[in-house]
Amino acid sequence: MREFAYKPLPHESPLNLVRIHRIGSLDKLAGLVRAYSNRPGFYVSVYAFEPENRPGKLDYDTAIIDRLYLDFDSKEDLSMALYETCMTKDVLQDLSIEAHSYFSGQKGTANYIDFSPTAIAVENKKEVLGLFWDIVHEGLYSGSRRLILSTLDGGSVRGDIARVSRLPNTPHKSGYFCVPLNARDVRKGANHIRQLAKQPRYDFDLDIIIKDNIRINDRVVPGLLKNLEDVVVERRKEEGEERESRAVQMRRAPAAEKNGRFVSKEEIQMAKSYPISRILGNKKLVFCPLHKDDVPSLSINHQKNLWRCFGCGRSGNVIQLVMEMEGICFMAAVRKLLNYVMYECKVYT
Repeated sequence: MREFAYKPLPHESPLNLVRIHRIGSLDKLAGLVRAYSNRPGFYVSVYAFEPENRPGKLDYDTAIIDRLYLDFDSKEDLSMALYETCMTKDVLQDLSIEAHSYFSGQKGTANYIDFSPTAIAVENKKEVLGLFWDIVHEGLYSGSRRLILSTLDGGSVRGDIARVSRLPNTPHKSGYFCVPLNARDVRKGANHIRQLAKQPRYDFDLDIIIKDNIRINDRVVPGLLKNLEDVVVERRKEEGEERESRAVQMRRAPAAEKNGRFVSKEEIQMAKSYPISRILGNKKLVFCPLHKDDVPSLSINHQKNLWRCFGCGRSGNVIQLVMEMEGICFMAAVRKLLNYVMYECKVYT
């Protein structure tokens, strides 16, 4: 079941969108579009849901994740939304992910990533979608790209699971239509797209485009989302792992000795307090330096100063990170971090 929505006429409802629940077939959707043909704009929920026990309501916790939706809006400059749409599609292609695009009917565009339904636990869905965006953003700010998106609607990924998107080839109050776009259209610019959008566009077989997207993206996206769900689940376990790691280190620390002296508990704590961000940066998800990483798989909890890689399975605090990166023992890693701490104290005093 999906939600259908339309823009109300000025005299009808103060709500921005009036929603009609339980649209379970294309025939019913087509009937509603005909019934409300005098309304400027039609929308359908991005995800499908199961009905609630209450009549006419849908259970948002049952969202079936089979599409990722990135919405780019710019009231002042459609060209900027188009540019960021292109750049994002390039990043997705770097990850072997295919997206198809639409003009929204006035001020922006959207990228849709379709794939087979992927089972993600209710409590993890929003966080998984947020981590997916972190990966896209990592790609936008790597190599020759240095793009901070200004037109992306933040709710597109991290926000409302129950959000709606415009129906293709339906009118907007601006007089333009929501039309599908190919890569060549997007690169031709705003004036070309406005010309295309003066009427519905039927030279695209959207059914074939969506099926091709699913075929291509099924090689990557479902597995990627399941890996990201593992990240979300493991983060919830970090409290216990942190306590266990602390106990292990406290047992190991007194046994190590070099140059005739032990490392004290206070020195170990000082070394453990050195921020991982000074080594790997401020992002929460980065490429792992310990193995060949095709997509970012090392998760960092900056608040607790812990890390875990879901590609190679290694994890720990900043001491273990230095041990793994440098190939050195516990004592050497502690002393190296103490040197960092002392050096920065001298620099900033």
